[in-house]
This record gives sequence, C-alpha cells and structure tokens, in this order.
Amino acid sequence: MIRMKKILFWTVTFLFISLSQSNAVKPQDPVVDKEKIRIVITDSGLGGLSVMDDIAKKMEGSGYYKTAELIFVNALFNAERGYNALSSREEKILQLNLVLSGIETKFHPDIILIACNTLSVIFKETEFIKKSDTPVVGIVESGVDLIAGRLSKDDNSAVIITGTITTISENNHKESLLRKGFQSDRIITQACPELQSYIEKDPYGEDTGMLISVYIEEALARLPEYADNIYLSLNCSHFGYSEKLWQQAFYDAGADLREILNPNYTISNGLFPDRNRNRFGKTEISQVVYSKVVIKNKGSMYVFFIDKSPELAKALNNYILEEDLF
Repeated sequence: MIRMKKILFWTVTFLFISLSQSNAVKPQDPVVDKEKIRIVITDSGLGGLSVMDDIAKKMEGSGYYKTAELIFVNALFNAERGYNALSSREEKILQLNLVLSGIETKFHPDIILIACNTLSVIFKETEFIKKSDTPVVGIVESGVDLIAGRLSKDDNSAVIITGTITTISENNHKESLLRKGFQSDRIITQACPELQSYIEKDPYGEDTGMLISVYIEEALARLPEYADNIYLSLNCSHFGYSEKLWQQAFYDAGADLREILNPNYTISNGLFPDRNRNRFGKTEISQVVYSKVVIKNKGSMYVFFIDKSPELAKALNNYILEEDLF
C-alpha cells in the first residue's frame, strides 16, 4: 500500500509540474480520467481563491468531467496570526499536517492542491504525506517551471522572484533553478513582508501600491546590467490580485517588464489533458468555501470577484465556518 501510494503521488506530481509536457498524460493516471472529481484547494489565506476560480473557468464548457466539486479550505488556524508567525519550521509542519489530515477526513478529496507557497515548501515533510493515499500537489514546482521556461529562451533575461519572508528564506525557487543550470545573477529573490495582508484588505489600495513599489525598486537595483528582458514571478498566491500595481511599479521605475509569471494559473494544468476534452456535454461545477476562523477580509475579496466570478463570490460570502475543521 505504501509503495502504491508513493507511485500514485509521484505520478500525479509529475503530471502537474511538467508544464511543458502537460498534455503528455499517461492512460493510467488515476485522477484525470475520473468522471466525477472532488478537488480541494487550500491556502493560508484567500489567495488560493484565484486558483479555484481558474479551475472553474477551465471546467466551463470543456466537458473534461461530468461533475467537479471545488472546495476551498482556508488553512489559517488563528484569525490573529498565521504560519509566518510560528516560531519554528517544525511548528509549521505540525500545523499543516493537521490541516491536510482534517481535509482528508472531512472531504475525502481526489486530489489536494496547495496554493500557498509558504506551505508548499514544507508539505512533503508532514506525516500525512508519508501515510496518506491522497495525492497532494504544491505550487512551488509550477512556479519554477514557469520561470525556467522563460529564462531558457533568452540568455540575456533575468527574473525577480517575489514571495513572503518564509518562501524567500526557504530559497526553493532559486535553488531549483540553479540545479537546472541557470546563472545565479539572473535570479533575483525579493521578500515582500506583510504585502499579502495589505492585498487582502485592498488589492488596489494606495498602501498596497506603495509597498509594491518599494519592493520592486529594491529588486531592480540588484539586476545584472545585461538583463534586457525582465520577468516578474509572483510566488505568493495573493500577489496576482494586484497585477496592475506590479505593472505600474515597473513603469514608474522606468523598467521594462517582459511578463508577469503567475503559477496560480498553471498549477491545475495537469487536470486538463487534451484527450479528455469534451468527454461530456457539460461539467456540473460546484464551489464552496470552508474556514476554521472568521474570514476578516471577506468583503474586499467578495468585491474583487463579484463581477467576473459571481459563483465564487457567492461561495465566499456564504462560507462555512467550522471551528473543528482541523
């Protein structure tokens, strides 16, 4: 059973992280050939809602699945403090283990997507991964593959990798790129303390824009002179909500931004192999949001989604509060 679990886990993980070969799906892949699929997306805040939104939009009119249950689980364990406030790596691992175990017990998902970079760098160290048969996919590999795909096309390009303090201090993105053979000076890492909190409160607020400008100026000062093409990699799931402010920060700094790379839109690519398109006339999609704690910034995120994704906005507005969720 353990051996089969590991085969299942790495098969599905490979499916998701190989973005350049995302359509090269093997016939025996267990998740993507289901008629009915239940997907849990989890994040230590509301950034992962954009991942659920992206999946729902890919499902619409595609006929990949007969039914798709999309469940967002807010992995925040305390309304006043998050994972970055925990004092040790071990505490973060133990807390995430509780979240994953709670998700499996309550929802019995076909797959769990961890939309949080902070949690994606540690999830493989949880006891859950060692014992569970449920496939779990983190977002870090998607981000790395996006960056590698762009840098490999132009030797005079460079990337600014943004993220929380924890994500940047773990250094997984840069180390993975170095192992792929990219030069160190082409990879600029930039921690953005507290930015995710400001974005949740107001994605386009003045304070949010000022923080983004400061972080971009710091990063640009460390770019190599030969870098003609600059890519910006958003490695906190919240950061994409403020995409226009990132673009404005580059413009104000007099720097040319080639492209924004957001793995929120690629982590789910493996769920949509070409061979399964239009298997069914339509896909019945449901969306629901769960949280262990009161969601403080529900209002601002509701406003963000209400026009473009009313079903998601409705799910957020009517989220299910369960104190014993995990």
